[in-house]
Amino acid sequence: MKRILFFIVMTLCTMTTFAQETKEQIQKSEKRAKNLQTLLDKYSDTKCGDETIDGFGQSVRDAAVFAIANREKLEGLYYRQMGQTKDGVTDATIVKPKLEDWLELLATVTAETKSIGNAVDNAKAAGEQMKQIAENAKNNKNPMKMAKLAKMAKGAGVVMEFGNSATPILLEESAGQLKAVQDIIETIKSGKNL
Repeated sequence: MKRILFFIVMTLCTMTTFAQETKEQIQKSEKRAKNLQTLLDKYSDTKCGDETIDGFGQSVRDAAVFAIANREKLEGLYYRQMGQTKDGVTDATIVKPKLEDWLELLATVTAETKSIGNAVDNAKAAGEQMKQIAENAKNNKNPMKMAKLAKMAKGAGVVMEFGNSATPILLEESAGQLKAVQDIIETIKSGKNL
């Protein structure tokens, strides 16, 4: 009897700790999403006219939009799983999400991760292209072309600044989302209730 009681107490403690960890992850995720949204607002339509650099900027933008949308889905599913509103009020009428809902979110988080991977892959090529543009602007003797290249170099710097600011946040956010979703799916599959 003592063993059964001990097992029940340990299971409840584990579930409570897991739920608290996930809630903390969601709170950190909310801060990262706000930072990403601020960066998106600041650099929304920044382009320099170079395909490689603009492609890098677009990859980062796409990944940021994915991350923000997935964060909102994760938070909504988490609170539904807990049977609570976002304010922490228990609501017996909330329908818990199915395992399929979590697996669908896992698929979109995985797509987000691939989008971030594309941005990281494009970063090196964009950096090299930016150096080339700056070098061409510096060495060009034609004042009209030099002005055009200087303007392009300035735009490229802004795009690269956006990418370099957003990418670390995206990497952390994606890793956090992936871990939270995998932990919840594992808990659901094991038959434990959150």
